[in-house]
Amino acid sequence: MLVGTGGTATAELLAGLTPLQRRAVETMSSTVCVLASAGSGKTRVLTRRIAYRALTGSAKPEHTLALTFTKKAAGELAERLAGLGLAEGVNAGTFHSLAWHQLRRWWADRRTPQPALLQSKARLVGELASGRGGLEGVATSDLAAAVEWAKARLVPPGELAASAHEANRELPAEAEAVAALYARYEDEKRRRRLVDFEDLLARYADALSSDSRFAAAQRWRWAHVFVDEVQDVNPLQCRVLLGLLAGNDDLFVVGDPNQAIYGWNGADARFLTEFPLRFPDAEVVRLDDNHRSSPQVVAAATAVLGRQSAGPVRSSRPDGPLPTLRCFANELAEAAGIAAEIREAASQGLGWADMAVLARTNAQLVTVMEALVKAGVPCRARAPAEDAAPDAPDGRPQGAGRANVEGEPHEDDPGLGWGNLGWANTVTLCSFHRAKGLQWQAVWVCGLETGFVPIAYASSPGSLAEERRLLYVALTRAERRLHCSWSNERRAASGAVLRRNPSPWLAVLAPHCSGTRAGDDVASPAEAISLAPSGRDRSFAGFLAMARGRLAPAPGASSPGASSPEASSPEASAAVADELRQWRGRLARASGVPPHVLLHDSTLLALARSKPKSTEELLAVPGLGPVKVARFGPQILAVVSEAMAGDGREPRGREPSLLARSGAQ
Repeated sequence: MLVGTGGTATAELLAGLTPLQRRAVETMSSTVCVLASAGSGKTRVLTRRIAYRALTGSAKPEHTLALTFTKKAAGELAERLAGLGLAEGVNAGTFHSLAWHQLRRWWADRRTPQPALLQSKARLVGELASGRGGLEGVATSDLAAAVEWAKARLVPPGELAASAHEANRELPAEAEAVAALYARYEDEKRRRRLVDFEDLLARYADALSSDSRFAAAQRWRWAHVFVDEVQDVNPLQCRVLLGLLAGNDDLFVVGDPNQAIYGWNGADARFLTEFPLRFPDAEVVRLDDNHRSSPQVVAAATAVLGRQSAGPVRSSRPDGPLPTLRCFANELAEAAGIAAEIREAASQGLGWADMAVLARTNAQLVTVMEALVKAGVPCRARAPAEDAAPDAPDGRPQGAGRANVEGEPHEDDPGLGWGNLGWANTVTLCSFHRAKGLQWQAVWVCGLETGFVPIAYASSPGSLAEERRLLYVALTRAERRLHCSWSNERRAASGAVLRRNPSPWLAVLAPHCSGTRAGDDVASPAEAISLAPSGRDRSFAGFLAMARGRLAPAPGASSPGASSPEASSPEASAAVADELRQWRGRLARASGVPPHVLLHDSTLLALARSKPKSTEELLAVPGLGPVKVARFGPQILAVVSEAMAGDGREPRGREPSLLARSGAQ
């Protein structure tokens, strides 16, 4: 594109940019932070900023480094830069690929034997965990994910327990056992001369801080640094970035706090949100116009964010239809309804590739795919290798997913073994996480139920906020048509039919959606509430508002079941916690799994404080989804009732209570 010279080439480069986009591209400031909302053209701005500086001579392409988080994203950056006349010179890659290539040179210059790159963290972790006490029955992927999270957050084995508690990170087993495994893992890597992907970043950062000649050469080589999706930076990557910069202020970052959805994998959006504090002289440019989605889609999506929205988001697109919100009798009816709507959209001229079905978990999409195949709809599931999580040097996605517990949903199921029914023109099915960075004209977001949205194990304020942002990401994948749905019933992996509640965030989404269309297999929102556990409030809006209130109780509000000062006393809570802990221990020993797999400490504490008396109140406890309530609910209620009936006696356990050990008041 940079075919002209001087003003002609500059005019071509800036053509089509909005005034704010032009400001981000043309600014004379050395340090720039662009806060770019979904669909605001952030990659367009980033690549044109690089090209503009090359064109004006303020940056040399061969000294320019563009960092992102996936191999796919790096490839897209390179393609766009090539289209702007920068096919050579600019280095666009991931943090891991940068560290790997530069370390290989460093090792060669020092004549140091190059360690072998560990391709599978889970394989070594599984080998070390086998037969170890406290780790029986724990999924290897969960253990590998815990180690990876700790390393990304710069947490050594000795500080794992405290750091996980502070971050409200649920560990897959007792903290001491996981920390011991983590230490053995590090020792074994050293013994075998292996490095994992986090080691690449750590060793690169170490080299930058300890070898002044190497550091000087790196900082000269990469004089102009650009970072895309900076909200996804984790503390280890942040250390690399700051080590690479040192005193250099030539830094351009682009990110969106509203799309920070990788906290579970170690990312920390504070590098973006606190950027002006770290770089006081930085210029901050806000891109609040969504050029992808219609005003109706943008209004619905931003309503979900609520007060945590990083700023106003506007749409520059023409008006479109209102999003739809539908309730189905069960997941089979939901899948059939989606298939019928997709066929109808295709008959109206919409291409298969212009449509997608998104769900919080991969498992939810199995039924949808079966319905699409039955209806003759060509479709494909977005494979794990295409995940939007950070990539390793060879393109393998980083991050190990959580394992299912009794069929509970999670954000990153292992591959489902789905085959592709053609790639050129197919409907895409993928999880919310894997949809990030993609867009379609029409999107169906299904399974919007409590336990999925938010996910069942999200109990801390931080994890719930991230779940909101994840839903926002899913909704903003739609350009013009957005269809949302949930089911009254859903069959668990065990075969049990579970009653479902709508996601509490439908309370703020519903006012931005059109009414439910009638159908033999579809229940209206009002009719659906008659099947919900609560019988006291039959109105859809009232039910959803009540659910939202349960999820985020007002400060000072009483918890369900705490109806008297005696019931709310620390002594009563401690007694309940002790009884629950002993019950959990007995059940864990009988089941052959760690206690935390059955019921996490944070959930146990919430139960002890709220002292639920009914299934409805159990469902209001953070961390207790419908699956666990269906399986353990009667036992939990019996334990709580027994503990309250015996309040005032000495607890049977001799150890300090869980509440006391946690410092709860």
